[in-house]
Amino acid sequence: MALRVVDFHAGWEKIQRAIDRIVSFVDDNGVIRDENFRLFSASESMSIYETVYNLCTQKDPAYEKELYRRYEGFLNHHINTRVLPAMRGKSGEHLLRETVNSFRDYKFIMRWMTLFFLYLDQFFVGRYNRPTIRNAALLILHNQVYEEMKGDIISTVLSLINEDRDGKPVDRALVKQVLEVVFDLQSETLNVPYQTDFEPALLDSSGAYYALKMANWLQNLPYPEYMLQVVECLNAENFRAMQYLHPSTVPKLLERTKFEIANPDRIDANCLAGKVQQLKLGNNSYYC
Repeated sequence: MALRVVDFHAGWEKIQRAIDRIVSFVDDNGVIRDENFRLFSASESMSIYETVYNLCTQKDPAYEKELYRRYEGFLNHHINTRVLPAMRGKSGEHLLRETVNSFRDYKFIMRWMTLFFLYLDQFFVGRYNRPTIRNAALLILHNQVYEEMKGDIISTVLSLINEDRDGKPVDRALVKQVLEVVFDLQSETLNVPYQTDFEPALLDSSGAYYALKMANWLQNLPYPEYMLQVVECLNAENFRAMQYLHPSTVPKLLERTKFEIANPDRIDANCLAGKVQQLKLGNNSYYC
């Protein structure tokens, strides 16, 4: 590749025009899901890459550090002017849909940024111990968007899961898409928020939900019917979990559910307590 001296401001202006083109496309049209769709031709992409390459490799001065700084600056500006304003103030399913749409658009932008700034990934980030272009984007999204919105997102998902358990109509595809967003936020320098934030909250919420169910069933059902209810519940829980949870979560959820509703020691203890209460009331109709 022929190396020629490029004025930084002229070079960055060319790169900025390409970035503006990507953002305008996302703003005006949304993301086309066709994987073969190309916003830039091969020659256009190569021209932008060459501009980055020349700015990074020319001497006196080389601009690799400044390019990386500008890249991070663009991401921060995009999140604060587009992503966060679109999410703040929304709740319930509206928030979940905005989460899915914003992340979809952000990934589209990331894909092109990774292509344009490939030279930085190959020769800059390792030398200066910086996150890759992709990981930098995920870290900024995590720190600025996810950390602010995760409480509302996770609580909404948990509420929908409980509604699904109660037989209410729930958009399971939306729940699955949101959880995929949370799972995909992982990077080389970032723990998986799905495992550190969502999964523990799900298990605790499920434990509380089924503890109440157990108490109600034991009080109102004969023991044989209670055990039939347990089997039906576990089968239904497994089916629902497979619709939207990550496969690694399903056995953990089923284990927690079994602990709450099918633990022999807990069932026997509740039955004994119930018999004592019935005797105190002079009623021998307790079913356990």
